[in-house]
Amino acid sequence: MKLARRVSIGLIICWILSAGVFILYVTSLKHRYERPFENIVVLTGGRNRIASAFHFAEIYKSKNVFISGVYEKTTLRDLAPPKSASEVKVVLGKQAKNTEENAREISEWAKQNGISEYLLVTSDYHIPRSEIALKNVDDSLKIYPYAVKSQFSFDFIRRCIKEFHGTAYGCVKFLFGKIRGRFTTTIFSSSPR
Repeated sequence: MKLARRVSIGLIICWILSAGVFILYVTSLKHRYERPFENIVVLTGGRNRIASAFHFAEIYKSKNVFISGVYEKTTLRDLAPPKSASEVKVVLGKQAKNTEENAREISEWAKQNGISEYLLVTSDYHIPRSEIALKNVDDSLKIYPYAVKSQFSFDFIRRCIKEFHGTAYGCVKFLFGKIRGRFTTTIFSSSPR
């Protein structure tokens, strides 16, 4: 009984410390790039994400802005892009309902348009899970994340904890995918023909 209690307490302490490290990491994210980006991808669902994407499109004179996870009845006019964005090709992705679906939607868009790299705009607390989901779908794409800063509050901590769980799940999924890929490659490459 004492061993089970100690293990339980140890796991709880590990979880609290890991979640705390995750929150510290998220609040310290600073992404600044000196180079322009032709392609910008933004994930819906957080404050100032879309406005930040259009801001960067204007600064970098980007060619494409892809907005993933848009509600099916939303139009570009509803998102109110600045007049300066009229020279940018804006595509609304309306298939994704969650981060994993965002990753598939973005990968399809990138393949259809011959895109190999892009600036990813999403909330600071959402960057780690988004990057892992995108790498799970297509790790050949080069992603440059930009974290839209969130205001530190109870809601921010709640979102961080939710994202911490999603990130941990995504990491495990990514690692098992890599191990499975290596295992099957080893088996098939070493089998006699």
